[in-house]
Formats: sequence, C-alpha cells, structure tokens
Amino acid sequence: MRQERFEEFATLIGGIYGDIRRIKAAHTRQLGLKEVHIFWLYLLRMHPEGLSASQLAAAGKSDRSLVSREMDALLEQGIVRTRENSGRRRYGWKLELTEKGEALAETISQVAIEVQDRVSRDIDRQELESFYKTLRTLSVNFENLARELAQGEK
Repeated sequence: MRQERFEEFATLIGGIYGDIRRIKAAHTRQLGLKEVHIFWLYLLRMHPEGLSASQLAAAGKSDRSLVSREMDALLEQGIVRTRENSGRRRYGWKLELTEKGEALAETISQVAIEVQDRVSRDIDRQELESFYKTLRTLSVNFENLARELAQGEK
C-alpha cells in the first residue's frame, strides 16, 4: 500500500536542519565565525589547491554575492587568502586557507566528527551507509524536480 509521506519527510528534514543550525550556531559563536563560514572552510580544507567564490557558492548552493561578501571578512581576519597578486580582477581568484584558517577548519572537523558520532551512535553502520546513499539520491531527485518546476514557470 502506497502512503503519502511527504509531510512527514519535510517535517523531519526541516526539524533536523533546524537542530543542525542551532548546533552550528553554538559552536560558531565560540570560534568567532558565522554559520555560513563553516561549510566553506570545510571545502577549502578538502581542496588545498583553492577554490573560487563561484565554486564555493555552487557547492554550498548559496548566492555568489553572499560568498564574496563573507570572503572579504574572512580575508580581513586572516582566515583565507589568495595567491594571485596580478592586476587581474578578483573574479575567479582561488581562495585558500591560511594557517589560522587551517586550524579553525581542523577544529570544525573535530566538532563535526563528535556530533556525527553522537547522533548516529545507535545506528548500524550498514544502515547508515544505506541511509546516506538514499539521501544523496533523494537530494539529486529533489534538485532535478525543483529545476524542472522552475523552468516550467518561465
């Protein structure tokens, strides 16, 4: 028997997202960062060769102008840097972590592992792997459907 589960799914996902934001907020205050910085620092840690603001925006599904504004603050704080010193425009320049940024990213990673371990402690490893595989598939399918619906509005 097929059941309509969308509202339960949306409520659960929304609730989890809200809890994640509260957990991030508690830790970011301690680190002197904003919530939006966390994922970008994580990405830059995973890509030591650097990423452009456009790449960070695309990966985080966020607005490029938000990334640019916030990166200015991280540049001023000495958390990220650019290697480019040419007369070119800043557009497309690769951003990378400084030593201070690497230390912050490592702290963020450790906190993330602690949170991850704590919230998944009662879940069998195979079930968790299956869950993430399913969640990735749902994410792609929702993104495709949202894109289709947006294109239909044009």
